[in-house]
Amino acid sequence: MTEVPRKATVLNTTVLSNFAHVNHVELLLGLPRVVTVDAVSTELNDGIETHQYLERALSALEDGIPVVTPSPPAQKLEETLLETLDPGEAQALAVAAEAEGTVVTDDGDARTVADQRGIGLTGSIGLLVRFVENDRIAADTADTYLKRWIDEAGFRSPARDFRRFLGE
Repeated sequence: MTEVPRKATVLNTTVLSNFAHVNHVELLLGLPRVVTVDAVSTELNDGIETHQYLERALSALEDGIPVVTPSPPAQKLEETLLETLDPGEAQALAVAAEAEGTVVTDDGDARTVADQRGIGLTGSIGLLVRFVENDRIAADTADTYLKRWIDEAGFRSPARDFRRFLGE
């Protein structure tokens, strides 16, 4: 069992799926104290039959994104969160809360719960902004990823043009 680092960056299924969809999960490997949770690994495995690109996300779990098991206090919070959230979101939020970290999710209900509970929060678009600002990818590349997520994967975004998310 991998111990959850303090201030962990906890990835949810949607984010791993998005970056796998555009074949660039390796971008996630550079996030600070990055981990994911057992329930997310299970969700990715369950989705491979219909979304083969998820194999890339699972490979990233083997190549450097540790899969962690929630501590007993996080498990207790997870049980509460399961009343309104799916297992991946509930477990990721519980682990992020316990680690005083950040959950990375695009799920609207999970984002609301994170806000209500004061849990650090970002999503796929927030990561794209970070990657552009840190010169890991170009803004045009981020725009291409966003458009592919919207057009090919049904991603819901408040804007179609990535540049709207940059603080320029």
